[in-house]
Amino acid sequence: MAWCATGCGNEPDTRDDTASGGSLPLTTLSASSDASDDAPADTGDKLDVGGADGTGMAEDGGNEAGCQKVDFLFVIDSSASMEDEQDNLLGSFPGFIDAIEQTLMIDDFHVMVVDAGLIAGAGCDGILGAGRVTSGIGQDCMLVGGLRYATADQPDLVATFTCIGSRGFGGPGDEQTMSSTLAAVGPLSAPGQCNDGFLRDDAILVVTIITDEEDSPGDTTPAPPLDGTCVPADADPNSNGDPAGWKASLVSAKGGNEDAIVVLSLIGDCDAGGTCPGIALEPTGGYSGAEPAPRLREFTQSFGYGSVGPVCAPDYAPFFTEAVSVIASACDGFVPQG
Repeated sequence: MAWCATGCGNEPDTRDDTASGGSLPLTTLSASSDASDDAPADTGDKLDVGGADGTGMAEDGGNEAGCQKVDFLFVIDSSASMEDEQDNLLGSFPGFIDAIEQTLMIDDFHVMVVDAGLIAGAGCDGILGAGRVTSGIGQDCMLVGGLRYATADQPDLVATFTCIGSRGFGGPGDEQTMSSTLAAVGPLSAPGQCNDGFLRDDAILVVTIITDEEDSPGDTTPAPPLDGTCVPADADPNSNGDPAGWKASLVSAKGGNEDAIVVLSLIGDCDAGGTCPGIALEPTGGYSGAEPAPRLREFTQSFGYGSVGPVCAPDYAPFFTEAVSVIASACDGFVPQG
């Protein structure tokens, strides 16, 4: 796969992906408190998490701890309040990929983007949790092989992600973040379905959630103040279930192996003393801040390799830099199946 972080030609000109402003302090929380401590020092050398020959297999042909494959699932909120957040994601992705290239010796990736809400469309384009193959404005992202996710055969991953990750901010206001996540790696990854082949038994699954709203059918605030107050900001149905049930379903999708899952969530944190205020309607007509998201935080932190950061940070690079260490820790003890 071509890792082209800067200077790439022929990139889709879909958005201004330059994040503005300085970095806010990163809030990284993991149920595995030693995740960062186990990560290698930043010496500029790659971390070989496989066997001595770099294949991830012992010399006698048996499985060995380590991972050589990663399936990346990005669940992106495309509602009206997400303009700045999407720009930050697109601006930070090249650095994320570069950090992975510099730290992890992994040569086989799947990268899929799904919308947090249901988008109208024909066939798979109109199914919640199906991988996106166009940008939010309908530009063909030229995914290789007719798949709904990028693979190592994609000639320019950064350009492709800039396209599929540009979800726009005219999407549905009813975010079903967890329903979309679970559908993407559950029924839709079965043979013959929309995301056929995305989820692999012998790969680490990295789920990245980017949303400024909670996922709770219990929110009943039809007329929120939208003045930055740390309160629920809608009365949408959202996803069914609860954090414990969501976790059980995701672990089941990975064959019961929780250690093969990394969950990264950029969400609202005003209820946890974080840096994001509640959602506010700006005089210019845009939105700022984020809805408190205790359920999404509980879900994320229930995983041994789970990290949470503030979705309203002006720069996601520190979050994704730290995420590489979390992924490295997950890879370190991973025993590929199959």
